[in-house]
Amino acid sequence: MEIKSFQEFHKKILPEFDKFLTDKLTAEIKQPMMRDSMLYSLNSGGKRVRPMLMLATVYSAGVKYEDLPKYFDIAGAVELIHTYSLIHDDLPEMDNDDYRRGKLTSHKEFGTGPAVLAGDGLLTQAFYWIAKSDLDTSKRMAAVRILSHNAGPMGMVAGQMTDITKEDKKLNIDELTALHKQKTADLISAAITIGASCANHQLSKELVAYAEDVGLAFQLKDDLDDADDGEDADKNTFPNLIGKQATQEKLRNLVNEALNAVLKEEKFDKNLLVSFLEYFKK
Repeated sequence: MEIKSFQEFHKKILPEFDKFLTDKLTAEIKQPMMRDSMLYSLNSGGKRVRPMLMLATVYSAGVKYEDLPKYFDIAGAVELIHTYSLIHDDLPEMDNDDYRRGKLTSHKEFGTGPAVLAGDGLLTQAFYWIAKSDLDTSKRMAAVRILSHNAGPMGMVAGQMTDITKEDKKLNIDELTALHKQKTADLISAAITIGASCANHQLSKELVAYAEDVGLAFQLKDDLDDADDGEDADKNTFPNLIGKQATQEKLRNLVNEALNAVLKEEKFDKNLLVSFLEYFKK
């Protein structure tokens, strides 16, 4: 089987991956409120971009499609980390959001305490899944190293800290870029680089550059998508700082840089990661 389109890949593998996530958490988590609150946020309608990018990278590096379930534990860990971060982001002490993807946020559905614990549970379960994976020790250790670095206080969590402590200060372009490289881009970058590592693909500066460019582009697109609803009027966003037109130009440049980087990647089927860039043109 040879899949050339990320969209086709996503559509084909997502149902099996979604079932894996639900079945595995349901089997492992015995405390009813913990299980229900973790599953509530995990299955709240996300597109699974991060684990899909990880699996697409594994496939692009030469792993057969039928062997991809062997990598679901690691891809699932990435999604658990992402979901925990959203639960905690929505809390009253952080962004104080009542809804996400049209559903009540976890703390509104279950209460603040259970929401905090659901996030804690997802975070720690992610590393349990990596540890219990059937992949060899070196691959599991690489996944732990990359994910803990990019999602923790040297990456995503650092960006979140900057976000909540600087929300009353207008950031300049360098400060805003640094914030979102950590808060958003680092976890996306981790998904791609973990995928390469798990598939025994030599991690190159080109693939790292692609991952970092895509991660930041993801934030710019999100800012642009939210620019007209008025909710971000007082926030540090790229459209608020440099304007929508300049943000669109910056996004186009990042996508072009990502494309040029991945096209230089050697011993790697580039089709899926190239076609993923269509996401930013919608």
